[in-house]
Amino acid sequence: MSLAIGLVAAATLGASAQSATESWRLGGLKMPESVIFDTANDRLIVTNMVTFGPDGGADGYLSIVSPDGKLVTEQWTGGLTDPKGMAIVGDRLFVADSNGLVEIKLSDGSIVTTHALEGAMFPNDVTSDGTDIYVSDLMGSAIYKLAGGTVEKWLADEKLATPNGLFIDGKKLIVGSMGTGMKPDFSFDSKGGLQAVDLATKAITPLTGAMEVALTDGVARLGDSLVFDDNPDGTILSYADDKVTTLTTLAPGAADLWVEGKVVYVPLTQTGELVALTVE
Repeated sequence: MSLAIGLVAAATLGASAQSATESWRLGGLKMPESVIFDTANDRLIVTNMVTFGPDGGADGYLSIVSPDGKLVTEQWTGGLTDPKGMAIVGDRLFVADSNGLVEIKLSDGSIVTTHALEGAMFPNDVTSDGTDIYVSDLMGSAIYKLAGGTVEKWLADEKLATPNGLFIDGKKLIVGSMGTGMKPDFSFDSKGGLQAVDLATKAITPLTGAMEVALTDGVARLGDSLVFDDNPDGTILSYADDKVTTLTTLAPGAADLWVEGKVVYVPLTQTGELVALTVE
């Protein structure tokens, strides 16, 4: 894959003062795309896309994994179509599915309803401020919002540069962009990175030194840093003080990661694994 990387942004890449140590690795998953830590129930929930694309049908499901990397329930919630990003609000889990935003009971994994995302081309990641829920539309260069039971296309702008990962950071929505000039094989003319969207004004601001560095999938906060990944390369990156540094490289297909404490959980779609990294 040939990708143009800006010289200034590339110059910020280097060895990180932080170190990432692999704590455990769980295999046998089916195209895992996203992971979330369910604090109330002390468990991880993983989305399995299984067969990616419209020909696969509703063969996707959610798995339950223990914090120490043991598969507890392989198929906890089934009947999903390419399930991807997730967010928890109260006692409900919200999952981005090709058919919309699926609302699920955390108590038993049963599906409550599916919120339609009218016009969405590729629902991808989900995040929440504890009340409202935001969903990225990767191919539609848009972000949807569920508030008070009503869904709206909250923001549509090509500046989002193929939005994938989402993370609420105070009054900002951090967007992990994959890049510009997307090809049918998911390669890009130029890499993306991290941008901030003001939740009040919807103004889009690239984070200094964090663009043209990665085909970004997941993004989360770890202390004073933002942690994100480059999907095809499998590289886990850290951003702080206007600099991007490399924590480690895993395997191609690093997807929608999650941070809990000092642990970064990374699903690897291409190898069917979930990896736990302890970052010091």
